Amino acid sequence: MWQTDRGAVAVVVAVAMTALLLVGAVVVDIGAALLSRHHAQAVADAAALAGARQLGGIYERTPNTIATQMLSAVEQTRVLRAAAQVADQNRINLATLTLAELRIGAWNPAAQRLAATNIGADALLVRASGQTSTFLAGLLGIRRLDIAATATAALTPLGEVLPGGLPAPVGIASGFVAQGPIDGKRVVFYQAGNMGPCTGWTTFTQGPSTVAGLRTVLSGLTAGSLSSPTATANRSQFQFVRGNLAAIFPQIKALYDAKKNPATGQWVAVVPIYERRACQAPSGSLRIAGFSTAVITLVSTPNGPVLEGVLRSGSVAIGRGGGPDYGTKGSVPGLVS
Repeated sequence: MWQTDRGAVAVVVAVAMTALLLVGAVVVDIGAALLSRHHAQAVADAAALAGARQLGGIYERTPNTIATQMLSAVEQTRVLRAAAQVADQNRINLATLTLAELRIGAWNPAAQRLAATNIGADALLVRASGQTSTFLAGLLGIRRLDIAATATAALTPLGEVLPGGLPAPVGIASGFVAQGPIDGKRVVFYQAGNMGPCTGWTTFTQGPSTVAGLRTVLSGLTAGSLSSPTATANRSQFQFVRGNLAAIFPQIKALYDAKKNPATGQWVAVVPIYERRACQAPSGSLRIAGFSTAVITLVSTPNGPVLEGVLRSGSVAIGRGGGPDYGTKGSVPGLVS
């Protein structure tokens, strides 16, 4: 009887040990696989951001908009190489991790999808895959577990402008920009001694926000002794001027002449969008809602000079994304999936 009981206990112990081994395999090896999966995701994220940053750098050096820009074979190679190099630098212990897919394309935020294209491309998708070795599961014949990670980084609407990134001390009401498509929208910055009905002139963060103070800002921007401060969408506050600008038109014209393209007479500049639902002359401190790009020209009319701009969508400016869409993207990308 004792021998029978001992045999039964041995069977129970064997079964229990097998169960414990299985549990150990699950806990240890799945935990290790999750850690490797997290590492693989970090590699994919870093590679996608590096490749998309190369895209941003390409657009920084061209006057064309994203919609009309075709990436050359050399530019595509630079984007893919940047992603691959960063993946290699961050692979560390995942020797088997490879970039299974690198896809340049245009990101559709509404559909949360990347369309593969080299015309109007603003994003890079990276898919990494590999295997990780097991520990206890190896005793059960499971030597490796598959791991995979996917990341997409894209140039998103400009959310932050670096110092000097706003060369024109003007702003546009958010309510005006919200009225219909941005691209090709005409806006008046100066006319017959005043600003347009939906625009304002700013001394940035400097006070007093007076016409005299604006004269000083204009002169400093023209001479290069003054630059705009860092501006962040939905956070920064700028001081806006109310009053007749006829007395400082010479300074306005001097700034335009210093910044324009002599061949075309155009001045392409990033301008802030201030929070104002109605088209009213702004004054005092107003929050900056975002940023747009305007092609500014000075034209003569029977009633005097007019400084006007045409808003252009699909532009890329130096700065971080993550802001509201007023037609301009930042050259520093963010992860979108």
